[in-house]
Amino acid sequence: MQKLGIIGGIGPEATMNYYSAIIKRYQERIGTDKELPRITIESINMYHMFRLLDAQQYDKVAGYVGATANNLLKAGCDFGLMYGNTPYLLFDQIQACTDLPLLNIGETALAAAQQLHLQQWLY
Repeated sequence: MQKLGIIGGIGPEATMNYYSAIIKRYQERIGTDKELPRITIESINMYHMFRLLDAQQYDKVAGYVGATANNLLKAGCDFGLMYGNTPYLLFDQIQACTDLPLLNIGETALAAAQQLHLQQWLY
């Protein structure tokens, strides 16, 4: 079984909710609540990340989050994802800072919206 790496702490409450949801769906998929998926969570300090963003130090944000992804790689994770929307603004830069393949939930959300024929509303 592959091991998922989660970059959490971007929104601690969201990290907990997503973690629980992943476990629940995994158990539903395999048909038992007696097994757990292999997951490692590496937390970042969202306040530090937001300070860097406010200072428009985007390369430092990418390096900071990328280093966290590298910690997940060292922990044996096969792929990773980030909780929170903000880091996805710099997804390509973050991915360039790590060899851990990151799932882009932005692309997944866009595909789901297109499948539902949702349209962007501009105000």
